[in-house]
Amino acid sequence: MWQCEVKDVLAQQDLLAALGEKPEAMSKPEWEKLNLWACSSIRLCLAKTQKYFVMRETLASVLWQKLEDKYMTKSAENRLHLKKKLYRFQYKEGTKMIRHLDAFNKLIADLLNLDEDIKDEDKALILLNSLPDSYEHFVTTIMHGKETVKFEDVSNALMNYEMRHRDKNHDSTSEALFVRGRSSERISSSSRKKS
Repeated sequence: MWQCEVKDVLAQQDLLAALGEKPEAMSKPEWEKLNLWACSSIRLCLAKTQKYFVMRETLASVLWQKLEDKYMTKSAENRLHLKKKLYRFQYKEGTKMIRHLDAFNKLIADLLNLDEDIKDEDKALILLNSLPDSYEHFVTTIMHGKETVKFEDVSNALMNYEMRHRDKNHDSTSEALFVRGRSSERISSSSRKKS
């Protein structure tokens, strides 16, 4: 995730070229200036504790490589740990669905950064499997009569499902308050008639 954010900053400032090799058409002073700006922009994206080991680096490509070596360890252990987290991923009752989807997408992005590709249908099924028993009817409805499921369809359906339930709960609460208020009015008006 950090790579994407830092590259976006470099792209906005037209500094992405500094991550590669010096173009022949560029003079040495221009190249040094480009690298200075790129290194500065990269370091500004880092937390203080992350800056120390790259403080004196003047080549953006070297700085970038050091960051990748430190934070993007493509070890089997890291990959397996993330896959385990993904396959054990569960919805926590009461959590907003957007938060659940964000956490799920972060796991997927972390695995993609480790060159671990997950098929769209597998993502959809893992997401459906992460839901509690209270979503059983929803899961059955989504999967009924389909040969395949798409991740985007499942995530959109989950957001819509939550929104409908939230609106339904809000409407029933409002209706209960309205009914309660009306019956109080009847009691007070009937007691006035008796006096």
